[in-house]
Amino acid sequence: MISVPQDAITIVDRTAVKEVGDRIEVEWELSAKPQPEWAEIFQMAAPSDRVGPVDWVMGGGPDVIDRVVRWFVPASEIDNADTEVRYRLSVANQRYGTPPSPPDV
Repeated sequence: MISVPQDAITIVDRTAVKEVGDRIEVEWELSAKPQPEWAEIFQMAAPSDRVGPVDWVMGGGPDVIDRVVRWFVPASEIDNADTEVRYRLSVANQRYGTPPSPPDV
């Protein structure tokens, strides 16, 4: 098993909350409530190279609310959104002074 530094914020769960048209509200539960600076770094991290519908490619990013990352994403792009959230989490952990999270095993 891979050890995770105690102060690194990790994703503990991902759920699809509701469908709105062709979009799904996805929530990623975090292991701890991040500091406001961490959340800002997470939200300002450069988005990944998105492909797909224009509103997805040019759209905004996820929001950090308490211990949850919330994002409305096209149903066909959930895996790409998951990858981007994990990338942003790694950036925020690294820039906020915690080591990057290891990949899921």
